[in-house]
Amino acid sequence: MRKLCLLVLSLTLSGTIGFAQVQLAELTPSSRMTNDWFGIAVAVDQSTVAVADFDPNIEQYGAVYVYVEPAGGWTNMTETAKLVPSDNGMGFGTSVAILGNIIVVGAANTSNFSKQTQTPGAVYVYRRPRRGWSGTLTETAKLTASDGQNGDAFGNSVSISGTTIAVGAFFANNFAGRAYVFTLNGSTWTQAAELTATDGGLLSYLGCSIAIEGNAVVAGSDGQNNFAGAAYVFVEPAGGWTNMTQTAELTAAGSGSSSNLGFSVGINSNTIVAGAPNAFSGYGAAFIYVEPPAGWVSTSTYTAALGEPAGAGQGLSFGQSVSISNSGRTVLVGAPGTNVGSNLEQGAAYIYRAPANNWENTRRPYAELLASDGKAFDVMGTSVSINGIFSVAGAPESTTPGVAYVFGP
Repeated sequence: MRKLCLLVLSLTLSGTIGFAQVQLAELTPSSRMTNDWFGIAVAVDQSTVAVADFDPNIEQYGAVYVYVEPAGGWTNMTETAKLVPSDNGMGFGTSVAILGNIIVVGAANTSNFSKQTQTPGAVYVYRRPRRGWSGTLTETAKLTASDGQNGDAFGNSVSISGTTIAVGAFFANNFAGRAYVFTLNGSTWTQAAELTATDGGLLSYLGCSIAIEGNAVVAGSDGQNNFAGAAYVFVEPAGGWTNMTQTAELTAAGSGSSSNLGFSVGINSNTIVAGAPNAFSGYGAAFIYVEPPAGWVSTSTYTAALGEPAGAGQGLSFGQSVSISNSGRTVLVGAPGTNVGSNLEQGAAYIYRAPANNWENTRRPYAELLASDGKAFDVMGTSVSINGIFSVAGAPESTTPGVAYVFGP
């Protein structure tokens, strides 16, 4: 255990904190309830932010709020549109993704284990109306798994790239988990593939996180190998998506036996980031994998490990959420358990940028994102998303109750 602890402390102190990022806005819903978990999931694309609001302890389904940057730039504001399911879908708001004029919302109802879920889960697709994101909107399509069973948690994670949607169902198949791919044919979304792991088993949780970019899907499996965790890469075959097992399995040698690698994942360009909030004896890490010239292959060797600044301590959930920029050279990592001054678990998020040559091990982020009005137990960084020059971090346990923060230059 001491060796693991020393390993994380020895990460290169390259770079300097100070990359210009400031808090631009606090996003809140116009209608709020205490402990409503606003900010449990966030997504940003260019000038549009989507924030999920769902608490399984007090509601059967939540909502997703949409924010469009005003002409004068981001400012504190309430939503321009509210997305709801037409059928009161259980668990609505578990996850969210956005690309251009499409927003995807998962409805998995995964967090309330006091009673058996009565549905397999679903995913709702929203297309921006001609008048823009405004008013209260219901879905244009609803996606379900062809072989879904009650309690699968289909929709616990979602991602979109082009005309393809990837969906995680991490409780499916006796908690081994599955992932699904849907493609747009004309105006209809159709299930194209079911993705599984050759070595997945009970409590592997494949699909606990998911990300898609172009022809590649990466699915987290944080329970794999007794919670050491893994990230599985699936590359679309030449003939198109079909039911398949992984192209590659990514693990992290030396990170610890219960790292929870794959708790969060992101992919862009030829780079994958996988969060492991319990790596290195609880310090947490975000592992970078760069695709080899010949394509993705199974490996336990990561390109780089990103860690929270020295002195941050253990058990702060660094890597619980991750996001990667369009270029694949900027990564945002959430650490919701971070203590700020005397505020326990106020939370933080960190931006890392690849050096000129390649990614390298570091515990020195280029920017630390903190809420200007942060309070104890806000757990900011529970969810994060980065796109272009803007970063968004959710603080679902905020005492106000729940905020999403926008940061930028």
